[in-house]
Amino acid sequence: MSADLDVEVLEEKHVSNPEAKEILEKLVKRLEVTMGTTTLLIQRTLDYLRKFSKMEPEDAEALSRELDSFNLKTETKIMLINICPETLDELRPLLILEERLIETEEAEKILDVVNKYCRK
Repeated sequence: MSADLDVEVLEEKHVSNPEAKEILEKLVKRLEVTMGTTTLLIQRTLDYLRKFSKMEPEDAEALSRELDSFNLKTETKIMLINICPETLDELRPLLILEERLIETEEAEKILDVVNKYCRK
């Protein structure tokens, strides 16, 4: 049986899967101490994030900082962190939110940076 949570949203922020996993793991620890259990939704979400996060939260932060040099939107950086494209064909659709054309040379540099952090 899942517990009902009464929470107030204090801030809304886009986060990557590894960051969300870290946040939920901390929340689950607190809920288990205070309530003895978590909700089924939280548990399933955490299971998903554990399975599909392609790097550690620290690496996601480092990758995001390194991607700052390419002047990418936050949403684009999060997609790169979550998906970890390996080829230009995989990368191109993820750059669709950018309001500029990213030349092949710059795209290859982005791929090089992303591939330094992604688990294979």
